Amino acid sequence: MSIIQTIKNTHDDQKIVSKSVYQTTCQEHTILVITHPQCSAAISLQGAHLLYWQPKASSLPIIWLSEKTLFKKGVAVRGGVPICWPWFGKVAEPAHGFARIVDWQLTSCSENEDGVDITLSLKDNEKTRQYWPHHFELELKLHLGKTCQLELSCQGDFNATGALHSYFGVSDISAISVSGLGDTYEERLTTINKPKTAGEMTFNQAVDRIYTHPEPISLIKDNDHTIKITHINHSDVVTWTPWDNAKNVVDLGEQSYHNFVCVETCRISKPIESSNKAKTSYGVKIEVIK
Repeated sequence: MSIIQTIKNTHDDQKIVSKSVYQTTCQEHTILVITHPQCSAAISLQGAHLLYWQPKASSLPIIWLSEKTLFKKGVAVRGGVPICWPWFGKVAEPAHGFARIVDWQLTSCSENEDGVDITLSLKDNEKTRQYWPHHFELELKLHLGKTCQLELSCQGDFNATGALHSYFGVSDISAISVSGLGDTYEERLTTINKPKTAGEMTFNQAVDRIYTHPEPISLIKDNDHTIKITHINHSDVVTWTPWDNAKNVVDLGEQSYHNFVCVETCRISKPIESSNKAKTSYGVKIEVIK
């Protein structure tokens, strides 16, 4: 049984949230499971983490989840859309910030024929202050239907970097391309994998790259469809694949790298400048084009 089927078939402590949404427990995580005529999806309340999203017309999930991930308290989930905040990378502990390893609150849930709208929130508390001594309010709004949209808003007196670290399911990473990336980037690996076409990536080895002047739209061209990624109020786009280094990652299958690519909506080179008076936000909209 796949990890997604396991989530769908888990009914421990089931609580009905709305017609298409119920809350359950998977290992140590509280999960919202969405089964709507337009899509299926799931969200972990730890990290406000979108685990997967599969629109009705797609044969496979567009947002990909590792078969080897474990739903343990305080451990980041592998796959989906992790929220890296209030820092990106290994600049402090934990890597990619703490937002993805603490529990968020379900603030609202509504639905109509177009899909489900969910809002999750996080405020500073005793646990977050162990990592970061700031007052803050975070809010993640998700729309899950034929399209998938995420908007992360923050409020407080601070600057922060971050990313919506999206894992996209693909048929075979060696047969896809990612375009709309722009022609300037920071290479984070020692290996050289220069683009054959400026602003476009194909993959034949590990890649970890920050594109610093990306276009508003990235396109993942797969065999029979294209994933359109519209970045909103972003400054950078990160592309990442571990390639065969996946065998050294405990929560990735050795061959799993064939079936996902990360194209991340980021605020790295231009941190979010937040204030107590107003919310600042960035986000992403994901569509599948046949």
